Amino acid sequence: MSLETQLTASNLRAIAGYAYPRGEAYFRAGNVESCTVLGDAIEGVVIGTDRYQVRVAIVNNQLVSTCTCPVGFTCKHAVALVLAFLDRSPGARVTPPDGLLETREDLNTWAKSRGVEHALALAADQLLPRLSAIYVNPHGLYGLALRDTGAWSVIRRYLPHAATALAAATVARLEEEVARVKAARAEPLPEAPHDPVLRGLWSLLADTRDELVATVSPRPRAWRAEQKWSFDGRERVVKWKEREDLQLPGSGRVPVQTQLGVEAGRVALRCACSANGRCAHALALVDATLDFLADPARTEDARTIAEELQRPSWSRALAELALQSAAVAADSAPGIEVWWQLERELRTPTLTPIVKKQTKRGTSKGARIGAGRLLDQHRARLDARDLAIAEALAAWTPELRHAGSYPIRAITLAVGHPRIVDEEELPVILARASLGFTAVPDGDALRIEPMIDGEPLDREIAAAALANLGTGEPLLVEDRPKGRYVLIEISEDARRMWTVIDKHGAVFPPESHTELLDQLARLEAKVSIAIPEALKGEPVAAEPRTVVRLRLLPDATLELELFVRPAPGSPLYSPGCGPRDVMFLRDGKRAYFRRTLGDEAPRARSAFVRLVQDPAIAEEGPPGCFRIDEPDAALALVARLEANQVDLDGEWVSEQPVVVGTYGPRALRVTVDHDRDWFGIAGDLKIEAGRVELAVLLDAARRQQRFVRVDERRWIELSDLLRDRLRAIADQTFTGKKRMELSPGAVPAISLLKEAGAKVDQAPAWKLLTERLETAMRLRPRPPTTLGTTLRDYQVEGHAWLSRVAAWGSGACLADDMGLGKTVQAIALLLDRAKLGPALVLAPTSVCFNWVDELAKFAPSLRPIVYGATGDRAATLAGLGKKDVLIASYGLLVRDAAKLASVKLGTLILDEAQAVKNPGTHRAKAARGLDAEFRLAMSGTPLENHLGELWSLFSIVFPGLLGSWDQFRDRYALPIERGHGPEYQAALARVIRPFLLRRTKGEVARELPPRTEIQVPIALSAEERELYEDARLSAVAELAKLKGVRDEQRRFHVLAALTRLRLLSSHPKLYDPASEVGSSKLRRLVELIDELRAEGHRALVFSQFTSHLALVRDELTRNGFTTLYLDGSTPAKQRRSIIEAFQGGEGDAFLISLKAGGTGLNLTAADYVIHLDPWWNPAVEDQATDRAHRIGQTKPVTVYRLIARGTLEEKILAMHADKRALVAGILEGTDVAAKLTTRDLLELLASGPDGAAPVAPDDDEPLAPRPRPHLRLVP
Repeated sequence: MSLETQLTASNLRAIAGYAYPRGEAYFRAGNVESCTVLGDAIEGVVIGTDRYQVRVAIVNNQLVSTCTCPVGFTCKHAVALVLAFLDRSPGARVTPPDGLLETREDLNTWAKSRGVEHALALAADQLLPRLSAIYVNPHGLYGLALRDTGAWSVIRRYLPHAATALAAATVARLEEEVARVKAARAEPLPEAPHDPVLRGLWSLLADTRDELVATVSPRPRAWRAEQKWSFDGRERVVKWKEREDLQLPGSGRVPVQTQLGVEAGRVALRCACSANGRCAHALALVDATLDFLADPARTEDARTIAEELQRPSWSRALAELALQSAAVAADSAPGIEVWWQLERELRTPTLTPIVKKQTKRGTSKGARIGAGRLLDQHRARLDARDLAIAEALAAWTPELRHAGSYPIRAITLAVGHPRIVDEEELPVILARASLGFTAVPDGDALRIEPMIDGEPLDREIAAAALANLGTGEPLLVEDRPKGRYVLIEISEDARRMWTVIDKHGAVFPPESHTELLDQLARLEAKVSIAIPEALKGEPVAAEPRTVVRLRLLPDATLELELFVRPAPGSPLYSPGCGPRDVMFLRDGKRAYFRRTLGDEAPRARSAFVRLVQDPAIAEEGPPGCFRIDEPDAALALVARLEANQVDLDGEWVSEQPVVVGTYGPRALRVTVDHDRDWFGIAGDLKIEAGRVELAVLLDAARRQQRFVRVDERRWIELSDLLRDRLRAIADQTFTGKKRMELSPGAVPAISLLKEAGAKVDQAPAWKLLTERLETAMRLRPRPPTTLGTTLRDYQVEGHAWLSRVAAWGSGACLADDMGLGKTVQAIALLLDRAKLGPALVLAPTSVCFNWVDELAKFAPSLRPIVYGATGDRAATLAGLGKKDVLIASYGLLVRDAAKLASVKLGTLILDEAQAVKNPGTHRAKAARGLDAEFRLAMSGTPLENHLGELWSLFSIVFPGLLGSWDQFRDRYALPIERGHGPEYQAALARVIRPFLLRRTKGEVARELPPRTEIQVPIALSAEERELYEDARLSAVAELAKLKGVRDEQRRFHVLAALTRLRLLSSHPKLYDPASEVGSSKLRRLVELIDELRAEGHRALVFSQFTSHLALVRDELTRNGFTTLYLDGSTPAKQRRSIIEAFQGGEGDAFLISLKAGGTGLNLTAADYVIHLDPWWNPAVEDQATDRAHRIGQTKPVTVYRLIARGTLEEKILAMHADKRALVAGILEGTDVAAKLTTRDLLELLASGPDGAAPVAPDDDEPLAPRPRPHLRLVP
């Protein structure tokens, strides 16, 4: 069978089930990237959450599809690909019959030339009455519009048997619309009213009409009169609803609902269609409103509406304030009682409020008032029901559609109200009933009569009501003998049944009774029908059973629908619906059983809850219909149903799924191979009559699924042990170009899988890693005896951990909090490994000499060598030997990358390893090129801004642990930073946990004195505020001119603008050196330093701007304070002397640039830390603060942050919590924040002084940044 004959949209819809509408949406959205025909198969790429490879083929006359998405087959991607093929497939050239339009382009051109393109969006099911000659299932037209049915080549794919009839019906419907448009264009506008109030609104509407009619088509006055026009008094808008619905792409079925109001002296139009009020529906509303204003019979109502529409906004505000004040006064005002008078004016029912007040003598007689006045004067004292009735009355105006129209909603709300009176003010009951029918004897015949509440209804009343009332409009009749009015609801089925009886007669002779009663019994499901007991036969006891019908869709979604079977062999009914008495034949005689309708729905719901156990897993649709998307939950439910664990019968609509067995590790075979720098993994699970590939098992384990699909019907269950073992491996496998790649960090997971019984074939290199791991686990390391200090308990544990990881041969990251002694733990490890060859320590320049001092103090047996201290660096490298520790700056690493890479190192230590967090930098590339047996990164902040930093660090210390960057991004970075669930965070934490050790001060250094953080808000002067706001608005205006500029360039300008605002927040001179405006922040700092000096305290003062520190130093010196100063340009030797001076007691304040002070300094002589300006990343500030709050500090430490109120600084501070969450999410198991985008930065800049800051940029961004692609690791 050829592709063209089998691949039709209707066939596809039947096969795909629930996936069809999703796939159709993908196709219409243009998600099909490519579509290629290869013989009897189609292959292509469909874009979803990823790029999926899809193949659809015909095998043995069956449609078979595969996809690289998790579903695997008959998914929405396969549907989209087939629809793309159908849209492009030429097939045999077939042309439509004469008079029909072939393509959507033809249809659009035809409709546009005739001014009826608005009609193309109408829902296609309106064509059904025009198709009397051919049957079309209404469901087949679901989701289609006239734009679909009018294009013959398009509708042929959906409904080939009815394509010609549908296309012809569509053209006929559009021709009617063409006639309407012609008639409307020929109609003159009504004459403008003379009333000045009406003329003002008329003028506005006429101008708006002129604008609209230039682009959209009008509809005639006779057609407009059939639609629904109303005025909403509360919202002060005119509302318009057309009788025919739209079918919009991406939005589904949408009623035409349009609103008209007056805002700021202009007509404001809104419509539910996608044209934003510039559409044919809006023009129809404008024309209908002009009709209303021009009608002399409606002048009084029109004046009221025109006044409300043109009422100024301040007047509306005063009116609402008056309502509030009335509500306040209501507490002391006398109580009221609202009665509702039901009248029939010219046989049209109305409802009028009567207000009775509580007086000293009792209740007053009452006064009739309008609903609007009732709301204005008494809203606060109305109960909820009276308020709803009054609002419904106030919103109602006589509709143009029916002369006898009445306030249906208000009267419906009044049903059962205890205070209803008739025209004579006598209490009456307002009840509700449904129109039904009864079969009554008429001699030997049966006569069908209308009835309500089991009693006959006058045939003439029923006939008149059905002739004059619109669809869905209930009939209000007076029942004087019972002192009540009855609101009779007339269903469509009841209306059709009446039409049959009225047309053919209501009397049925004896020979028709058997078939008549059968037909009436079937109709009882939708229409109330009373049949005399004598005609039903013998009563039989019911034996009800709840039945669930199940259907498993191709994407493993389980659909369920609840029914009731009242007795064995009887039809199924929806619980609580259908006939109360069900008739049947028993032994040739008529009999019936009676259902207890009120018990069925609760009983069915209870059985369903017992079946699903957790109702939250089932998504509820229409009454009694549910769907379960999770395959595990669906198959567990099926197992319970099969085991008869609930009192429920199951019936399968699709083929029933079968779980063929439960499998554990012993059925699994795995092979680990080795190819240069990567390990590969493959394998399969042997099952009955087949095998399941390891890749499928790992994907299921990653999704935490118990059940794995083998084919369309068969499933297997994975044991808990196998799932646990597979999950540990799944975390560390990645999809390569030719095979699955395995991280070397998976050695423990593979070993555990083997211990559990799986057969594992290992490459020699993997066996070596396994043996080294086993050796490392048996180690009981102790601190070296040559270490010149006693380690604290947690440092002993840290040294032992480092020793084991080093013995295994993997890399590691020591991520203890700043100040917990990472350096001394690393020195202990260097002593252990001294005999294995020279070591290299990479550190910032400012920290290099600190390493020299620490090694001399704690490990005198090692020889520290500062790289570059002597002129001949090549000679230094050539002379390296055991016990030598080469100390180099990151700058020299980049300069001498090739030379350093040629040295065989026993140990590599990267201190302050956040220096290599950007993988595209020269220093990160140079670090990856070093040859070391063991690599250790040390950083209190291994993760600051985004997950790319973590990958960069581990790509140096443990290559392959997290896969390639693309693999890591797809597996972890994108899902986590887009907020797609905690399971990705947990998986990443499991992978890095064995190789990253992090302890916080609160956990291990409880002897540290407390740290208090205080925000000091700084109120800017009026001059500073004006400068700041002028600069912000100027920046916004400049950036508005860059809309067409590339994102990197826009980001450059945005960051530069943000930097200018941050400078202005601190001191006007930083923005304009010539400015004479003083700094409020500087004044407050001088006051703080003065207070601290008077109390004997000393402070560290940090700023990221050295220009700011220069102004601070000058001002403090002018006020008699002694200061020390340090920034990145301070020579290393001078740094040491300055630090020793401060630690020795010199200086009231130590001014330090944030970058220079963030690493390698021990400044415990200070007990106060002042941050002058907040940095984007709080981790950098925390590092600086920890120069004082660290081991060796004996005094409580207080941290002041000076924040300029109403500026960007407040927004940066608000962002700090999200930045800290990023670290906690991976290292400590909580949620994470997303990385900044240029749009975030623009929003941050565009918001005024009270705006909130979303997120912030990397702390590596320079003040005048240049585009650097490697900073865009996480898009």
